[in-house]
Amino acid sequence: MIRHSTFIEMFRWGYAQVPGIIFYYAKALELELEDFGILSSIFYTLDKTKPFSPMGVQVWQILQACPFLTKNKLSRRLTRLQNMGIIALENSENFSDKTVSLEPLMIRLENLLEREHYQTLAAQDLFFPDNETQGAKLQGKSDDLPYLTEEAQVVDLNALNANKSYRKIADFIAKKTGNLMSVKMSAELKKWLDELKLAPEFLLCMLELCFERKIYNPKDITKIARDLKECFISTLEGLESYFKNFVDNRKVINAVNERFDPDIADFGNHTGIDMNAEARRQSYYKWRYDWGFSHLMIMRAGEIMCQYTRNGGLEYVDSVLHNWLVKEIRQLDEVEKEMEKYKNRAKNKTASDKKNNNNPLKEYELFVPPAGNK
Repeated sequence: MIRHSTFIEMFRWGYAQVPGIIFYYAKALELELEDFGILSSIFYTLDKTKPFSPMGVQVWQILQACPFLTKNKLSRRLTRLQNMGIIALENSENFSDKTVSLEPLMIRLENLLEREHYQTLAAQDLFFPDNETQGAKLQGKSDDLPYLTEEAQVVDLNALNANKSYRKIADFIAKKTGNLMSVKMSAELKKWLDELKLAPEFLLCMLELCFERKIYNPKDITKIARDLKECFISTLEGLESYFKNFVDNRKVINAVNERFDPDIADFGNHTGIDMNAEARRQSYYKWRYDWGFSHLMIMRAGEIMCQYTRNGGLEYVDSVLHNWLVKEIRQLDEVEKEMEKYKNRAKNKTASDKKNNNNPLKEYELFVPPAGNK
């Protein structure tokens, strides 16, 4: 007599799959490791709720299909994915009744494919924008059609080459700095390519010379790029001469640092630290551009410094941010979770530790920004 096998039941439950294209474009979509788990849960829920509505699936269905997820964790990740334009959440007072749609993800993936593969049907629609022209092509009645097609292909290929240049330089920056390219660096890179019209090979040489000299601030690099453009320098020999005679003497960099930076001024006003010294400004630039922290994260580290120290300074802020860098803490809600863990540890300390004030983490105090710089 044939007996039922538990393994057959395991196979009946199916498999959780994520389209491979998401892994390929994960960097362009700025996805994190945990995002793949959430997306996998959504795709698995879609598969388990056949037939499903074109609008997507509801949160309660995801929680039911994936019991390991909690509402708090799912809410945090879904909000992040929504802010990034990966998913859409239908407004509802009850979180469990919200509808999750993957349409934004599909649109972004489609745009990435069209951008890199001009052979797609969407790109062909660019070549033949209306049905009349398309019909003329099929019937062979338009003599101008080959010319129009070739022109459209040239435009599309130019856009494709520009995108390849951007990606090539962006990958180079990420490799050299050890971090994903920041938003400000991305904006400056577009200036170098589109506004200054610098060749990609020339930019790679310029960036290599900048990184050798520990110059990572996008504004500093843009200043150098503009000077090179104005001086009509386009050769490697000219680059080396410029860096030797000007950059190595700190003439260009000092001129940039003397400019007003609202983010640094905001941090100084918030913490009461005088940020006018170049060394202190460079510390901020290290946190912002080398380590890749947002301005809000740096401000939060400054608040913690003011809360838990009497005469704290940039060294304390640096240690806090370095700790977050090691633990890969990049969001403010992740900071609050980490601080909550520390508070719980503080409560579990022995009474003697608390009396001796050996515990550096006390209960939260209300942070009031200093009235002025000291």
